[in-house]
Amino acid sequence: MKTNQKTGRIVGALMLLIMAVGIPSLNLRGLSTSMAEDLNFLEYIHQNALGMRIGMVLDITASALWLFISIYLFPKIKAYNLGFALAFFGLWVVNFGIIIYGNISHLSLISLSGEFVKPGATNLDILRTLGLLKIEDYFWSHFMALITYAMAAFVFYYFLFRTKLVPKLLALWGMAAITLVFTASWVNIFDLDISFHFYSQNGIFMIAFMGWLIAKGFSDSAIQNS
Repeated sequence: MKTNQKTGRIVGALMLLIMAVGIPSLNLRGLSTSMAEDLNFLEYIHQNALGMRIGMVLDITASALWLFISIYLFPKIKAYNLGFALAFFGLWVVNFGIIIYGNISHLSLISLSGEFVKPGATNLDILRTLGLLKIEDYFWSHFMALITYAMAAFVFYYFLFRTKLVPKLLALWGMAAITLVFTASWVNIFDLDISFHFYSQNGIFMIAFMGWLIAKGFSDSAIQNS
């Protein structure tokens, strides 16, 4: 029981750390598709390049921590089902790759902004168009990262549901919350409007879930092969 409890608390603490670095990363990134309405949006990006770079480091750190959690939990999930363990780990590897790609796009956008602010720069309209495409490139990769995140999280919550390592209602809540994230991300992929609440409700669940893990850890459930 002590081993399960310790494992759960470590996972809860790592998830809290992910949230602690993930929220500032979004604020520091400072990108939006609407910012291109300002003809000098590339100048703004150039002026805020340092903060954006810090945001990228935090974003990559958060994704790397999720990947670490998948490695840390691999033996425990494997004891229940090898396929689940491989799916959980594999989805986080894919997610990490998408996050890296998205941040490379953002770095190239910062380089582009440097060309825009150079004295005597020409073809400014072309640079603005390329800048907008780079912003779009980042956001499409962001939604793909959310989709793989949702898939990996669903596998995890279903594993917890079947093994009873956390209360079944908590695991069911997690599956429902992450399904809404998955659905909303695909709706965005098809360029349809959807309420932000489809995403924000997952934040409420995450706070409750982390609180449970840190306070209680995983329960003393027998994990059987299936």
